[in-house]
Amino acid sequence: MEQSEHEQELSKAKIALMSKRDSVFFTTLAFNLIHKFDERIPTAGTDGKSIIYNPNFFMRLSTEERVFLMLHETMHVAYMHMIRQGTRDKARFNIAADHVINLQLLERGFKMPSMGLADPQYTGMSTEEVYDLLPVSQTNQKVPGFGEDLLPPSEDAALEQDIQDILIRASIQSQMSKDKPGTIPGDIQIFLNGLLNPKLPWNQILRKYLNAMAKNDYSFRRLNRRFFPKHYIPSLYGEKLMNITVAVDTSGSVSDAEFKRFVSETHAIMKVMKPDQITVIQFDTDIKSIDKVTSTKALMDIKFTGRGGTCMNPVMSWVNENKPQMLMVFTDGYFSTPNEQAKCNTIWLIHNNPSFKSQFGKVIHYEV
Repeated sequence: MEQSEHEQELSKAKIALMSKRDSVFFTTLAFNLIHKFDERIPTAGTDGKSIIYNPNFFMRLSTEERVFLMLHETMHVAYMHMIRQGTRDKARFNIAADHVINLQLLERGFKMPSMGLADPQYTGMSTEEVYDLLPVSQTNQKVPGFGEDLLPPSEDAALEQDIQDILIRASIQSQMSKDKPGTIPGDIQIFLNGLLNPKLPWNQILRKYLNAMAKNDYSFRRLNRRFFPKHYIPSLYGEKLMNITVAVDTSGSVSDAEFKRFVSETHAIMKVMKPDQITVIQFDTDIKSIDKVTSTKALMDIKFTGRGGTCMNPVMSWVNENKPQMLMVFTDGYFSTPNEQAKCNTIWLIHNNPSFKSQFGKVIHYEV
């Protein structure tokens, strides 16, 4: 069977995954990896950047089992098993990792191929915990299940950072698509919380978040022409954050010191991210001004006004009409819940108000 036929079946598996409810987190992870076929791989494996399938093994599976296999290898990447293995026995660690991943995928309703390992006694355990419980006899032997999943990691010093960026992006897409709570496996969610809420200065957290968003991603705006029009498969593309909107709260509850910090951090964003344009919105109970800024000098020339109450509704209406790539809101967070949600990636930069929560977007707290 020709390579193109294998790829066509892989495309069908991707479509089947996309058709499942609450699957955006898994889909985003899977589609940010390279998928290819190689007869030298016994079944399937990953090095952290690519998933490699044995074409004969892949074609013996049903479409639903191919979806499971794709997600199985994807989750090895998400858990960074090829990095976490360290000096542990490779075969035994791979078996432990297989139990952990397969149990989670089965819990979410995916169909596992018959050779998969999923002992219920290991439910809720980490890979390291399962590894310690496995018989030593499973050391240095042929790996049951799908085979030697964990290939030598890609010789790329930035591999761990790249995987972290994919995880952040997948969690953002899952949240924006309103996947139900609990879709993201619990220990991955804990890891993500550590990435997005570390003990770091808030401006470092913001820049980490922006850098993750600016990396390559998949999009249906650019379809993979190899399968068009028979299959609509998204293609990988690089997109810079070119159009950022910064909404600055100029209400009376915001002090002069806090206001100066807003301006300073907007200046820093321009220097670090180098967007083509930043739109600066001043608001209190209404939008007071809208300035298109293309240079740091233009930012410093803006005259700031306001000092009324605070209402987010006009800002949300403007954002959903003008559709920027990202909205960042500098505010103290003392306002009523807006009537509509921003239909773009949103970051709330909340100062001196640790109780603030939002139904959408990423919240970064800091103190002035």
